[in-house]
Amino acid sequence: MDEGLERFRKAAKAVAAAGKAVDAAHKALTRQPTSALAVLEQAGKAARLLEAAIGMDAAAAALSGELSARADAAEAELERERAVMAGRVATLLQAHGLHVEGNLPLLRAGSFTLELTFGTKGQCLVWLGPKKIRLAACGLDAEVIATRVAELDAQLFGGEFDEAAFLADLERAYRVALLRTGHAAGERVPITLLLAEVAFQRQDPAFLADPRRELFTTYGRLELATRLARLRSRRLGPLELRLEVATMAQTRRPEDYLWVPHGRSVEGTNYSTACFARVG
Repeated sequence: MDEGLERFRKAAKAVAAAGKAVDAAHKALTRQPTSALAVLEQAGKAARLLEAAIGMDAAAAALSGELSARADAAEAELERERAVMAGRVATLLQAHGLHVEGNLPLLRAGSFTLELTFGTKGQCLVWLGPKKIRLAACGLDAEVIATRVAELDAQLFGGEFDEAAFLADLERAYRVALLRTGHAAGERVPITLLLAEVAFQRQDPAFLADPRRELFTTYGRLELATRLARLRSRRLGPLELRLEVATMAQTRRPEDYLWVPHGRSVEGTNYSTACFARVG
């Protein structure tokens, strides 16, 4: 490429010099009164320099072809490197029981979507579901990404889970929500109202005695959604938790719905209301 680059540089310098000469010749031709001597000198110089620049197109075309080939090879190499990294992420997560599928830049692992952005500021964003809740941002390192996703999976879907206690908490929250909305037992209330009441149940006595931000224990959409996803039964004695699927219009504002994954899956459902109905 060095030889082609040198030819192009020489041609580029010739074009630049010819351009200046052409400007000078134009001035000599348009000056009044016209000077034959000036026209002779400037027009002749411009013509000679233009001849020297005639090879510019060929030099540029040759260099362009070589640079395009180099760029194509570099792109192919980057694609191979990215595929190797994605394969490494899949292998590491497989060891944690998480199957990875999809195509770059979006990979799916369990209930998570991995959004990989390449470039000078490359990163991997980890989302719950199909980009529903952002959970983490990692550098483009397979081990770091796999470790973070495995930690999130264990945090959100692993460990002991007392379904009966969780349903009892929800049912208590539901009864308070009924009082707030003036609904009768068995009627539906906004699911986000249940979320707020469950969050209030989890506050320490210190917060209840002095409700300040620094004493608040967070409990948000992520926690409720993943716990609902872990339920194998929605029965609590004679009562059953029933969730109503949200309409398209109800998914425009976060306060009108909650997305819940289907177990440890990237798929899920938007719910708008909930109730505990008596069965049997």
